[in-house]
Amino acid sequence: MNFRSLVSPDVWRDLIERGRRRTYRSQAVLLAQGESPDGVIALVDGLVKVAQGNEAGDRLTLMLRGPGEVLGEMGVLLDRPRSATVTAVRPCTGVVMAAHAFRGYVARHCLESVLYRLSVDRLNSQERLRADLAHLPPPARLARVVLHLADEVGHRDGTGSVVVELGIPREDLATMASMSRSSALAALARLQSAGIVTLGRRRLIVRDYALLRAAAQNDGADDSERPPRGAPTV
Repeated sequence: MNFRSLVSPDVWRDLIERGRRRTYRSQAVLLAQGESPDGVIALVDGLVKVAQGNEAGDRLTLMLRGPGEVLGEMGVLLDRPRSATVTAVRPCTGVVMAAHAFRGYVARHCLESVLYRLSVDRLNSQERLRADLAHLPPPARLARVVLHLADEVGHRDGTGSVVVELGIPREDLATMASMSRSSALAALARLQSAGIVTLGRRRLIVRDYALLRAAAQNDGADDSERPPRGAPTV
């Protein structure tokens, strides 16, 4: 679910036509955590990652977002500093709309409830993922993150497989799953050897969605890398 899926084509077109089109190279920062919310970006093409810095100075990848998303909208509506940094993981095209213009757009189309629903759905999705990661063993934890990404940014190809254009290093997958890099790579290798996924340099293809879901629901007793209480998760 994204913003575009919740509004009519005319409402989305109004946003695109009133904003200023801009392109972003790979690794460009679209929005920075802590900065003033001076506008929003409607993502027309490309893929971005949303990351949040913690008190230790680490930047943790929280999620990926694709076309049809509006980025930075809650900061604008609540007039609060950006809560995360958004970075292009491949070349992107976006439409920038100033904060005052976006607030007028929301009021004109009565979109307050739409944005509230989108915000709550995103929060619930992240909370469900966090709850799953708290009790799953490492291999299932990695499968759960892959399942989450497939649902969020995956697209079907001609064979019925789900293609996830990651655009992020596998170390970020490990961070999202609260695992070490070596354990995450081992878990990915197991998924690939089982015929569930195929790994590319910056993409992942889910060959068998049902088996991936089953792998993500494994509640085995391996606690060797269970995240410590209070550890940051997605």
